[in-house]
Parts: sequence; structure tokens; C-alpha cells
Amino acid sequence: MPFKKDKVRIRISEGRQPPPANPPLPRPPKSQEKKRQAPAIAGAGIACLDYIFASRRPAWGETARVENTLVQGGGLVGTALVACARLGAKCRLYSFLSHDETGSAIAAELAREGIRLDGVVSLPGGSSPSSFIHVDTQSGERTIFHRPARGVESATLPDLGAIAGCQAVLVDDYYPELALAASRTAREHGVPVVADVSANPLRAGEYIRHVTVLIAPVSVAGRLRNGDDLAAALEAFRSLGPQVVVFTLGSDGWAFAGPEGQGRGRAFAVQVKDTTGAGDAFHGAFAYGIACGWEVARCAEFAGAVAAIKCTMPGGRDGLPTLAATMDFLRKRGRLDWSGYDA
Repeated sequence: MPFKKDKVRIRISEGRQPPPANPPLPRPPKSQEKKRQAPAIAGAGIACLDYIFASRRPAWGETARVENTLVQGGGLVGTALVACARLGAKCRLYSFLSHDETGSAIAAELAREGIRLDGVVSLPGGSSPSSFIHVDTQSGERTIFHRPARGVESATLPDLGAIAGCQAVLVDDYYPELALAASRTAREHGVPVVADVSANPLRAGEYIRHVTVLIAPVSVAGRLRNGDDLAAALEAFRSLGPQVVVFTLGSDGWAFAGPEGQGRGRAFAVQVKDTTGAGDAFHGAFAYGIACGWEVARCAEFAGAVAAIKCTMPGGRDGLPTLAATMDFLRKRGRLDWSGYDA
């Protein structure tokens, strides 16, 4: 069921100061047996509706035949939470939606995935966000044209108290005040924060200092003066506050830096049909691994597998795999030993 306005609990942030230290990553369990209760993961950020169409990439002024169309939910945190839910996590969303047709479609799809929506705040008289996405049928690469939400400036923040009972929190920088409030709340309760940034992290504001794991496309690194040096850029991002920084490198895989050093991982070779939502899938799967207490390298390979599987189907969500499918993929193609990590 779509979210109900009278069921949304809201409050205005008190602006409490965070504790002095960023919460450490959870330690991996002594046993490698992974049969356990489903982790609880919250997300604070954008959920939108995507209108996706696939065609060859035309030159400006040309006409191209559309080969496929798809309408489904999207958004950084929205899709990342769907990835977590498919993997078996208990998820809840904190966001803003209007009671327009777009908002109802977004909420209905998330509810079908089992994601709790009592942290979604209504935007009376506003409009919900949406995107038009072109997918190149030859490469699978996508181009996004986005229509932002309207009416957020008059909304109050949701009650974020349930974050205290989570094992990980996903945030993006679409709603900066929400990202800051969620990150602060998570930090106060020792809950790891996994963040996405789409803008220059030097301008991301205070919330970056509350982030535990920052994941960003390597193109963002070029916005730092030493962006040409990957290792130096990773450490420069860590100097902003996050304990762990991960750069996604597209077909070249990923690179990371953390308290235990730096590392690289290779992307899995798959038949790519659509890269829409690949980064969101990576974020969600990485947060799932953090919630399970896995080390950084294992979280990254797991996330890379989920993102690769997603890319084999059109749209940002249709290809998101279950935990069983991901583990089967990793046992056959992973570089790490996944034999003890049962679905």
C-alpha cells in the first residue's frame, strides 16, 4: 500500500552535536557461518520514478527507433534499499514524496519489496521526483534527465529514532538536511553509515564527517586537485572524515582505502544490457556486507557481483539478485573464498 499521510511521524531536528569519534566498522564474526537473522538497514535519500527507453544513441537532430520502454522506481537510496531487500534485509526508507500519481507509484513498488515507508514525509502541494533515462542499446550506458522534487523546502524531517536498531544506514546527498540528520543519528548510536555522493565531496557539507564508508564514482575524484593519482585521491577523501573510501571504476572494477590499507578489485565480465542503477546496487550490497560484519574487500567483491548481475537485465531493479543467486555467482566466479557464506 502507498504511504499514508496520517501514518507519517515527523519531527524537527534538534540539531544535537555528534560524539567526537566516528563509529568503527563492525568486526567480522569469529565464525564464518553466515546463517543469521536478517540485518536491518535504513536508507535516507531519494526515491523517484524512472521512465526508461532504449535505442541506439543518435546524433543531435536525428531520429532513433525506440526498442524497449520501462517504467519503474529509481533513485540512489531507493534502489539501494531494494537491493538490500532482495538480499533478505529488513529495510525502511526515510524520504519525501507527494501524493501525486508519481509518488503513489514509487511508494507502491517499494511496499511490494517489503520496505517500510513510515519514515516517508508527505509533501502537500508538491511533486515527487522523476527521471527520463536513455539507454544506449549498443553499450548499455545510460543518460539521465532528472526532474527534482518540489515542496521539500516546507517539509519537516521524519522521526529517525528507528535508526538506532539498524546495522547499517544508507544515505545520499539529494536531500542534504535529511542526510545530515540521518548520519548524525546513526553516529550517535554507533551505526555505520554508507554514503553516496553525486557532487564534489568538498562541498557536501558536514554530513561527510559522519560517514563511515563513502562510495563514489571515480569521476568525482577528479574534482580534487590530486584526482589523477588514485591512491592519493582515496586518502584525500578519507581526510574528509570517512574511515573507508571506495571508488567505483566502471568496467575496471573498484578501488578502496581504509584503516588496513588500500586494495583493488576487478569487475565481473557479464553481458551488459543496462547500467541503470548499477552504482545504487553496489551501494546497497556493500551496506548489506557491512551490516553482516564483513571486511571491506569482501563487501566490495559482494557488491561488485550484485551490480554485475543487475546489469544483465533492463532497468535499475529487475536484475537485482537474491542472496542465493549472488552466492552462487560468487562461488563460481569470485576471487575470495565464499564457501562458508551460506544464503
